Amino acid sequence: MFGFNKKKHRPNIRVRREDEDDGKNSASTPPPTTKGHAKKSKSKKSDKPDRESSKEKMPKLSFDDEIKAEVDFKVKKSSISRKLAREREREKSKKIKTEQPTESFNDDDFIVMDDMDLDGESNEADPGYEPDPEYVEPGPVSKASAIPDATAIHKARKKREQARRQQETADSYIPVHNRRTQNDVVFKRDNSRFIREDDDSGDERIDMKVHTEEDDVEAIIMDEEKDEEFLRWEKEQMKKGASINTGTEITDHKNAYTEKPQERVSAKDYIPKFTMPNITIDAISNELCGELNSLKSLVAESDHDLESTVRALENSQQNITKHELQVAELSQAFEFYQETKCFINDYSKLLSLKIDSIEQVENEIYALFQKRCDDCRNLRRSVQQRLSIQVGVVKGQTDSRYNKPSEIPRICPDSDEEVEQEFVEKYNSIVDQSESVMTDVRNEYSEITFVKQQFEKWKLQQSESYKNAYITQCLPLVFSPLLRLEMLGWNPIQPSCPNFEEYSWFLCLMTYGYTESHDPSADDPDTNLIPIIVNKVLLPKVAKLVQCCWDPFSTQQTKRLIELLILLFEDYVPKKKKSAEKDKLIQAIQHQIEQLIIHEAFLPFTAERSSNPDSKVEQFLTFQYIKCIKILKNILLWEGVLSSAIVFKLAVDSLLNRHLVAFLQTSQNHMDNVEKIDMIIKTFPVSWFEKSDKLLPQLVSFATYLASLVQIIERKQSQCATESDRKLHKTAIRKVMSMLLRINAMDLVRKAATSNS
Repeated sequence: MFGFNKKKHRPNIRVRREDEDDGKNSASTPPPTTKGHAKKSKSKKSDKPDRESSKEKMPKLSFDDEIKAEVDFKVKKSSISRKLAREREREKSKKIKTEQPTESFNDDDFIVMDDMDLDGESNEADPGYEPDPEYVEPGPVSKASAIPDATAIHKARKKREQARRQQETADSYIPVHNRRTQNDVVFKRDNSRFIREDDDSGDERIDMKVHTEEDDVEAIIMDEEKDEEFLRWEKEQMKKGASINTGTEITDHKNAYTEKPQERVSAKDYIPKFTMPNITIDAISNELCGELNSLKSLVAESDHDLESTVRALENSQQNITKHELQVAELSQAFEFYQETKCFINDYSKLLSLKIDSIEQVENEIYALFQKRCDDCRNLRRSVQQRLSIQVGVVKGQTDSRYNKPSEIPRICPDSDEEVEQEFVEKYNSIVDQSESVMTDVRNEYSEITFVKQQFEKWKLQQSESYKNAYITQCLPLVFSPLLRLEMLGWNPIQPSCPNFEEYSWFLCLMTYGYTESHDPSADDPDTNLIPIIVNKVLLPKVAKLVQCCWDPFSTQQTKRLIELLILLFEDYVPKKKKSAEKDKLIQAIQHQIEQLIIHEAFLPFTAERSSNPDSKVEQFLTFQYIKCIKILKNILLWEGVLSSAIVFKLAVDSLLNRHLVAFLQTSQNHMDNVEKIDMIIKTFPVSWFEKSDKLLPQLVSFATYLASLVQIIERKQSQCATESDRKLHKTAIRKVMSMLLRINAMDLVRKAATSNS
């Protein structure tokens, strides 16, 4: 029965909506509010006594007849709610077909859900909603008008939310089971309102067991057992299949076989039929022979392997016995190698530290030698320049600034004694500095004798490892720093310089490898130690001395240098083998001679020459001519030491034909030229003309000038007034003819003889 009470004006009045049911019938649905749960509970508590008081104060007058006559009240729904309800019904019908729901509901519950207000404004949608604990559920009602309680509504709402989520994700994937993710928050309380709070209650545990090899073995054994069981089952099924009736037919997966009786077929009917091959005695014997041969070969191989194994075992036993006997010897060898290793490491570190000091001292001594040689060259060239200026033959002009000797610039010091004294002082200071290089080093590392003993000990005690380490090729590098330091002041170009064979290092290394009880064989490579050191150390030092302090104009220096090179080339440097150090030395010598010809072979061609030999110009030119003859003589001293091609290039091509012959051709005093030509002929080595009777191609130009000179003297002889002058010209002609004979110019001699009866 519905009752209507008069509204009371209270500040906490409840607001009703038009589509809301009566308070009594909708007691399970909480009133709408925007505040928290506390205010909801208060409003419910305050609302209950009001209802009771209104019932008590209700008048006894009843309107039951009127109410029964009227039509029953129905919930008024909006069009949107109906549309949503129809859509949910369609979704539910589809979901029910595809998957079985986790929880079951009665048909009445779904009917009630269709009658509910689904406009989305219900308070139960609030995540923080909690049912009223003081709420009293109404008594039992009929099925037609039954209204679900809060628990049924909550379950239906969860079902609806789950269906909506599955519909949203239906296009992307089909969920197998519902599991919460790592980001879902789980609250442990009963009757939770959302699906994510109830699903995955936490029964699933994480396996924290450590995976070991035993687990792998057990898994493999289990797999094998499963395979065996499967094979056993398969065999049983095959046996059953062979014995069953062939007319059996399978109609459905629930009905195994039909009930029609069929005849049984035995397993013998399934054995395939085949024919036996033709087997003969010969085939059997051949097969057996083949097997026998294969077995024999296997036995032979086994015997061979056995023999090789026995031999290897015997060799191993012999080696064991041999090595046991060599334990003491090997221990001594090990100690020796350790000592040698320490010595070589220390010595190599020492050389790496001292090599810079040794090179610095060498450069200082080379600079001192070069300064002294440059002073001599500058003095000689300054005299030549002064004389050429005084006589006015420099470029055909005279310079009035140098007419007086006092105005000529002096390049060299005033006194040779002062220069020599200064040189000696600097030389002694450099030698003292070189002696202090090894003062902080022990004798076993700073003296060649001790270093030699260490390597000789290695050669005599462990000759095999000595050869394998290529010590012979390393010895020049080992001894060269000490050798260079000892021969710091050695200058064979200067007088009173001792020979390198007189130094202590030479006498020490000459006996390398020789002992009282041991003499090296002829094939021993250490017998060539001195030649290798000469080639690797001395030749570069000589080449440096040639560049620094050798004056090619000095005949004495040239002779001393030639004597040294003859000794080195004949006794220590092999002629057949090519040597880069030897080539560099020869190139240095050739370069020094070329520079001498360029700067000091000065024979100017001037038109002011006269036939008077006492004139200043002729005196200067005669002086320069004699100077060129001296240069030619010094160059020809290298015949036999340098190659003939180099000597012809320097002496004949560069000096004789280019300077001397051209100078003689411009001279007016032809009788004086005969004496000058005789000076040239005397410088020629005899070996040039002993090898062949023909004129050398390099001397053709010189011989042609001699033939022309004979003709010139003949013409002057016919012009002589006195008999004495004719005799002088005739003597000159005979002298020139004898010169042509000395250089093997026989064709020119015959030609001149026929022209002059």
